[in-house]
Amino acid sequence: MSLDTQSLIKGNAWLVDVAGLVIAAVLVHLVYVLFIDPAALELVTSAEAEGTVPERMLVIIFKDLEQEICLILTIWCCWLWFFRYRIFQNEERFLDADFLGISDIVTLDDATIDSLKKRLDEASRQLSSPQLLYCVELALDRLRMNKDLEDAANAALDACSLHLEMLNSKLSFNRYIIYAIPSIGFIGTVRGIGEALGKAVEAMEGDITGVAMSLGLAFNSTFVALLLSLGLMLLSSWLQGREERLVARYKHYVTSSLIPRLNVAASADGSNKVVEPHEPAT
Repeated sequence: MSLDTQSLIKGNAWLVDVAGLVIAAVLVHLVYVLFIDPAALELVTSAEAEGTVPERMLVIIFKDLEQEICLILTIWCCWLWFFRYRIFQNEERFLDADFLGISDIVTLDDATIDSLKKRLDEASRQLSSPQLLYCVELALDRLRMNKDLEDAANAALDACSLHLEMLNSKLSFNRYIIYAIPSIGFIGTVRGIGEALGKAVEAMEGDITGVAMSLGLAFNSTFVALLLSLGLMLLSSWLQGREERLVARYKHYVTSSLIPRLNVAASADGSNKVVEPHEPAT
């Protein structure tokens, strides 16, 4: 993804979100119009002609409006995750490969810091959204400004924590969608039970087809909504855990690799030595 594209997405995040909703709605509705609705109508018509209830097939389970809305919201939620989580980025490879080359640092001066920042820029260009590399850049900038290693480490750790807080804020709407999907399923349940009660007279006369179809709507909508919600909750937990582990690794890299090595270099060239900061609990 180019820098111009990144800037466009960051400056018009709401447009990207709306575009995801429109795309999800169009795709799901096309599937319903072209495949699910015709197949379900054929099965229902055949069953009514025979005076029976249609078999519990996939198109029957998904045929109603509530299920369609749940599918649209599910795809939209995944779309939002795609732009909020760096799903296809593997930043851990930089930490494993010592992308700054800190093992080669001998002295700590402005030239060394400039060299580290150049290597950091090279690593940033390999990522479409190098958000966590910013914490390392902030530490180097703070170190160059006031020559205080402890302050530089604390700035990097605060930036990592801020990243998680901002991410949780951005994902609040995703959590709302996950909770809203079962609610939509329950709306279908209430609607189906209401329709079934309205056809109670037909059932008393011996025709239970209408009541069975309405109860099928009631149970199918809840079944689909809960199933989709469970899948989204599982995916949400995995993505959040992945991001938290990555942030923890960055904090560990700062406190256990970057700052101690810079501390040794500062001692070697007569700079002020500081106590190695303790890594905060995550």
